Amino acid sequence: MRNENKVVTVSLLVLLMICISSLSGAQNNEDQREVQTILFGTLPVVQSLPLFVASEKGFFDEQGIKVELIPFNSAMEKDVALTAREISGYFGDMMTPMVLNANKIPVRMVATIFDSIGEQRTFAILASANASSKVLKDLAKAGIAGSSNTIIDYITYKILSLNNVSPKNLSLIETKNIPIRFQMLLTSQVPAATLPEPLVTLAEKKGATVVADDTGKRISPTILAFRADFLRKYSAEVRKFVAAVSKASSFINKNPKDARSIMNRSCRIPKPLQQSFSVPVFPVPQVPEHEQVMDVYHWLKQKKVINKNMVFKDMVSDEYIP
Repeated sequence: MRNENKVVTVSLLVLLMICISSLSGAQNNEDQREVQTILFGTLPVVQSLPLFVASEKGFFDEQGIKVELIPFNSAMEKDVALTAREISGYFGDMMTPMVLNANKIPVRMVATIFDSIGEQRTFAILASANASSKVLKDLAKAGIAGSSNTIIDYITYKILSLNNVSPKNLSLIETKNIPIRFQMLLTSQVPAATLPEPLVTLAEKKGATVVADDTGKRISPTILAFRADFLRKYSAEVRKFVAAVSKASSFINKNPKDARSIMNRSCRIPKPLQQSFSVPVFPVPQVPEHEQVMDVYHWLKQKKVINKNMVFKDMVSDEYIP
């Protein structure tokens, strides 16, 4: 069943990409606007906060560029939009650029803007309130709800490995929809689940127990990526874009109270946490690290999500950090 899910998921994504990219009527928004506006895809998650701050505080304007943040509700919607050339670039995890490149859609990561550094937690494996055991090894065998061949799957694999639990013993309960996964955990329909923040904190408040997480592990970086053709044409604009995001990261770190309202509004912080959930600390944007990139790449190859042989420079451009 798990192999069937993998084939269906990957095949569906690739099919959507191919179909949309082949539409003869598709128009390139950048050509029409002559890149007067950079169209950048976002997701309503806390890791994307610097993008929203840069927009609301006028940091893109200070750089002399116009940026329109295009919100998406799911990573797949965002990936399809990029494939259709409806956006110039997007925010997300390291996995998607690799899958796109492997399917002959050239995309490059240009900067890492967040990671689980210091005391920050991004993902966790939680046990339900009625789980028969709250030992990680036992929960892996009993079943952890997650989503195969996604960043959740990778993070679960890494957390298990770093806690000396063989991922081979994992019984994955396929639950792609995160809100449904959250509710299944709270109602003890599953023994455990892997969730992102701030749902981890909310689940704790409602009775779930964090058994293991990625705090300080640096296994969950999020990145800025652009289409390769856009980078070739508009390299100066991309450098200014990254510079504005860098200023926004510094602003958040120095002014977390001022950033909170933007975070609550744009990153969909649950109401019970809007005054208590910590505003994250953001590192200065940097070139994605070779070790992190290649670890994700080798995992994808091992899972046979991608088959193409690639090297670091096929996935990362190191020319855009200010």
